[in-house]
Amino acid sequence: MIKLNFGFLIALLLISPLVSAFGATTPYWDDNPLIMYPGQTKDFALILQNMVGDEDLVLEAELVSGAEIATLVDEELEYSVPFGRKDINVNLRVTIPEDAAPGENYNIEVSFKETPTDEKGEMVQMAGQVITNVPVIVKSESEVPPEEETLQPEEKEKVFPTTAIVLLLVIILVILVYILSKKKK
Repeated sequence: MIKLNFGFLIALLLISPLVSAFGATTPYWDDNPLIMYPGQTKDFALILQNMVGDEDLVLEAELVSGAEIATLVDEELEYSVPFGRKDINVNLRVTIPEDAAPGENYNIEVSFKETPTDEKGEMVQMAGQVITNVPVIVKSESEVPPEEETLQPEEKEKVFPTTAIVLLLVIILVILVYILSKKKK
């Protein structure tokens, strides 16, 4: 049993260099939807970040749903996200149709897929993907609050990088305890 556990821990350590994490944040989420009126157009940015690992990433953006009201504005939809950066803007334009009825709901989903780079002759590469969601609610013009400064993006996307770091620290701690217990015997 101990050999099996130790083998599992070694396998986890060998896989840990493969950890790379990126996130996409948005100023709108389920508890803070984008509220617009019929005929209104609004531009805002989704923000890409690459705070875990040690590699620069290239991410490809794709509008998965909500194309009837949203467009990705940037000419190039591949974004270079250097390691340590958390401020790469992906510009989005939302236009509510003139004939949209107050009370209508839309959902915009943008996918960010890691583009594998062909480095070091690697044959198999794993690529990550994040989908960010922007809920949109149509209200009458009088119900839409006046424009304010851009809201700070929600920080729930930081959960994965934090979890990965904590998991790695726990694995290292378990291995140290195991090695120390072996030395005592």
